[in-house]
Amino acid sequence: MIAARKKVFSARGGLTRLPCALEGGKRIGFALKGGALVHGAGAQEYKGENGAYHLPEGCVPEALYFLRTSDTICAAAYAGGRMYVCMSDGGVLKETNIAFTSPPASVRAYDGQETLVLSDGESVCLFTAQGLSPCAEIPPFSCAGYAYERLWVYAGGGDVQRVQFSAVMDIRDFEGGGVIDLPDGRGDILSFTELDNVFYIFRQFGIQKLTAKGREEDFVLSDADAPAARICHGSICTENGKAYFLTDRGMYSFDGSSVKPFFRDHDLQPAPGENVRAAACGGRVYLSADFEAGRALGIFCEDEKDGFLVAEEGRALCAVRAPSGLYIVFYKEGRLYTFPSGAPGGAPALWESAPALPFGGAEGVLEELVLAGEGNFALEAVSERGCRRIDCLLSGGAKRFRIDLRGARFVFRVHSRGEAGKVFVLTAGYSDKEVL
Repeated sequence: MIAARKKVFSARGGLTRLPCALEGGKRIGFALKGGALVHGAGAQEYKGENGAYHLPEGCVPEALYFLRTSDTICAAAYAGGRMYVCMSDGGVLKETNIAFTSPPASVRAYDGQETLVLSDGESVCLFTAQGLSPCAEIPPFSCAGYAYERLWVYAGGGDVQRVQFSAVMDIRDFEGGGVIDLPDGRGDILSFTELDNVFYIFRQFGIQKLTAKGREEDFVLSDADAPAARICHGSICTENGKAYFLTDRGMYSFDGSSVKPFFRDHDLQPAPGENVRAAACGGRVYLSADFEAGRALGIFCEDEKDGFLVAEEGRALCAVRAPSGLYIVFYKEGRLYTFPSGAPGGAPALWESAPALPFGGAEGVLEELVLAGEGNFALEAVSERGCRRIDCLLSGGAKRFRIDLRGARFVFRVHSRGEAGKVFVLTAGYSDKEVL
């Protein structure tokens, strides 16, 4: 902890105290709850009814898949071209003879039982309560959906975007199905998404609604509201009747009738790109992407009241509907992890304020900072004239620290270094006095 240096100030003027807006700035590991910054418990190992999942040595999943059967939860992972599977809710993921060239796309469907259909665009396999098995009847795909009791698949590529659909209630019968050609210039199909029992097709440059007309084989596409932007592959997820996605112009939400910017005015903006993975549950959207702070997991509340980063990469991010609830699961350091209930966080956590210009661009003196909270913190004040750092331990009350830092533009940082911490108030005291 730094010791306050003795200074003599002139008697002119008084001290102006300004509270720092904790809801602004940038947050990594901190959530905003009741106006306070809360550094919640970090990620914890995900455990099913039979305990944790264990991966073979050297198995680093690029994608995770979970299937809920009538009896249990089954898990699968793609790593290094091979598929691994665990046929119980917890246990060892064992290597299979199923191979793919890239992380397979997946879709939940009904084939006499709950089924997860997987494809890398070259081959197809089915994940059921009996395990993983090849399937030659279903065309390989890069993207698929299940709606109107049919399986819809898209192979990708070519000047004409073609969607194939199966016969009713038979995902293996494509002879009794049909095709829809999309000869427009909206680009590749990225996702088939169902919102309130309506089927939508997300493409690189638009969203289209698929409607059944008359006969069972008669379907019509119509354009839905969409942003004038390129939609990022892997960024589309749904929660509570809305779709959320990332574009090269920021994040958006879509409720089936209109699109709206999502967290557009927030300082926390992910970088657009193809290396994005998204999932949603519990009223939150989770986005594994590149941010200004580096690769991280962004967490965004549906009501847009809070968004923050967690110091996790979120590798192989997915949502799991388990008997005990809905979870976000990801891979880290040989294990599968999730967040406990409450505000997810990480160790350490960082909050950085928006720049403060208390003298309207002119210079003055930051004389003191008052911090109220609980936990073990490092407090920083930075201006163009220098930096002050203070280590402090708070037990629920407030402490005052002399800073004596000149400048015109000030930025404040709070580092929480324990497993949990709370910041209630941060107040800066300024004056235009001269230091003698």
